[in-house]
Amino acid sequence: MNFYRRLRNFIRVHFIERLLDFSAPYPALYEFVFYNLNHKTRREDCGDVFFMQMNGTEDFVQLKREKDFALKIPLDFAAPPVKFKVAAVVHIFYPELAAEMKNLLLNIPCAVDLFISTPSPEKKVAIEKTFSDFDKGRVTVKIFPNRGRDIAPAFVGFRDIYKNYDACVHIHSKKSPHEKNRLAGWREHLYKNLLGSPEIVGGILQILANEKVGAIFPQYFNPIRVFINWGANYSITKNFLRGLGIEIDNRNLIEFPAGSMFWFKPKALAPLLESDLTFEDFPEESGQLDGTIAHAIERAFLFIVETSGFIWIKIDGDGLKSSSQKELDENILKAWHSVLKKWR
Repeated sequence: MNFYRRLRNFIRVHFIERLLDFSAPYPALYEFVFYNLNHKTRREDCGDVFFMQMNGTEDFVQLKREKDFALKIPLDFAAPPVKFKVAAVVHIFYPELAAEMKNLLLNIPCAVDLFISTPSPEKKVAIEKTFSDFDKGRVTVKIFPNRGRDIAPAFVGFRDIYKNYDACVHIHSKKSPHEKNRLAGWREHLYKNLLGSPEIVGGILQILANEKVGAIFPQYFNPIRVFINWGANYSITKNFLRGLGIEIDNRNLIEFPAGSMFWFKPKALAPLLESDLTFEDFPEESGQLDGTIAHAIERAFLFIVETSGFIWIKIDGDGLKSSSQKELDENILKAWHSVLKKWR
């Protein structure tokens, strides 16, 4: 038995991991190697969704969807400005990205208050200098413990601000140093689709003006589609949601705003914002790649949104075109797939 275990480990290290590195620029090949060779998965066709069960565990992943719709932004019609009170909740671990983020936030075509978190006094000074000339609203910069990445500062540190706003955007200074080659361009993809121009943001606010919509996030960056799964996070996400009164199991569809950057209505996340979550619930930062409460909350967002009575929408520049308000309303319903739906 030990011989076969050593042999499998030798094959994984010297062949499969190298093949993963080789296939990184080719998403379809990477997907095949990651699931079929590395995890020895079992595939099931569930209508418009393929599921794969990894290593005989309960760790189901939603691999592909034939009708994976997103809405095109900017919108293809002129709509009157939406009168929302807007906040941007921003986590900046890398102050060298602060100027890029400020320029993006200036694309919000209305007044916006900024709530910025960072983990050290030195970074706070640098950030305040960068944002000293921001003139679209007030700027608040706070130091929070280096726990929970961008999640804990936003939804624990700033939880009391949301009652004052109609719509919020959550972004952070993302670098993905563990996969800097394969994930190059992910940050730019998220930033562009959320804040890339006044027209893009105006379209997002118009979609959020639909009373049914509670959250909006970018269509998946193609190289990360293979990771739209539970990973090591199923049990911790299930337990976290149970604490909010939400029950799920491994038959639920899995979708989430990968990268945890998105627009939302605070009412849509009320169970999270009203929870007793604290910074101490998050582990100290040590470069964890998976399996923490922060990764669980990222996967919990859409379950919370739907349980709160809202739907969520994905957006990108090549999605469903909306040439009128009527067509936009129709496309909103067409683009949504419920995560509370179960596949069997």
